[in-house]
Amino acid sequence: MLADPQVTPGDPTSWLQNLGIAIEIICPTLALLITLLRVYIRLDTKAFGWDDVSICLAMVLSIALAVGSILVMKKMFIGIHYWDVPPTFDITPGLIWIYVVGAVYNPILALVKQSVLIFLLRFSGVKSFIRKVVWATIIFNAALMVAVFFVVLFQCIPVEMNWNPLAQGHCIQQFEFGVSTACLTILTDLIAVALPFYIFLGLKMNRRRKMGLIGVFMLGILVTVVSVVRLYFLAENFTSKEPDKNFSLGFCVSAIECNLAIMTASGPALWPLVRRWMPRHGASTDRSYGAHKYSGSTPHRQQGWIRTSDGPSNADSAYGLKNLNSDKVHTEVQSSARDSDEEILTGTGIMRTTHFTVTTDDPESRRANRQSPDAFDSSKVSRNDSL
Repeated sequence: MLADPQVTPGDPTSWLQNLGIAIEIICPTLALLITLLRVYIRLDTKAFGWDDVSICLAMVLSIALAVGSILVMKKMFIGIHYWDVPPTFDITPGLIWIYVVGAVYNPILALVKQSVLIFLLRFSGVKSFIRKVVWATIIFNAALMVAVFFVVLFQCIPVEMNWNPLAQGHCIQQFEFGVSTACLTILTDLIAVALPFYIFLGLKMNRRRKMGLIGVFMLGILVTVVSVVRLYFLAENFTSKEPDKNFSLGFCVSAIECNLAIMTASGPALWPLVRRWMPRHGASTDRSYGAHKYSGSTPHRQQGWIRTSDGPSNADSAYGLKNLNSDKVHTEVQSSARDSDEEILTGTGIMRTTHFTVTTDDPESRRANRQSPDAFDSSKVSRNDSL
């Protein structure tokens, strides 16, 4: 059998390793695309917050995780049959990258959960007790993230022992630590999924929309399932005596888990963008509620009056105003994006803009306006219907 001329004896490859590398590239690429869309819609609606900052930090670490994981797969011959591995190779570079990947992994999931929990605090309809539970979970999750991060960094003293088997020192029980950390991760995953489910049931919002949001958040269960799968492969890696255990994609489960978490956590934030691209039948993103007619202007600017209606009407129903210096006035009324539970997801809330013209209370002008309805200036009241 002829050897592949593109593969040197010291650099074996396989279809399984190539598949693993593809997973390490595709997963963060999809997550990055979702994150960029999230940032775009949040900046566009002026609703960028700490939940978005957390997701962005998680995305940066996820890219670092992908780079480190690919290097681990190449340096440690992941996805290669043990009989194809060179009999002598320098294991140090691979162990260094395993150390880096281990340090980066846990903060990603913790930051994603922080993003979900902070997002829940945006809703005004959350009960006081539940809000305290959310805050307690945020604090616990942050403390766990910091604790696990530093334990991973200093699991061996000196740190050099992580990649130099000949160094003298001591290490923690890595298997027990890995399993316990994975179990705590799964526990906090379940809490992060259960809280939105309970909170959304009590929010004041359209029932169909509420069920849709609950469904989006329930996708987080998929992340928990992947976490359980990762726990299985972690235990197998520490306990299996199989010499060919590296011929597996178990190492890539972390990439699937982290990037899937980023994507599912960004689902609710993308809701306004989806509604903007896919408006409801018969609706548009900028909806007119009718052309409100106002009186035309005259050369005299003494005592003013204004009328608002959906069409020509009796000018006698006008409202008297004080003297105004300008001919035209622009008023804008905009509700906050956080005025209601539903507007949290709308982004810019409801905006109403009115242009009106001030004219004199002149009988001759009134008679002219009655005879010529087209003389009225039209104005549009529009609503931003991004959700």
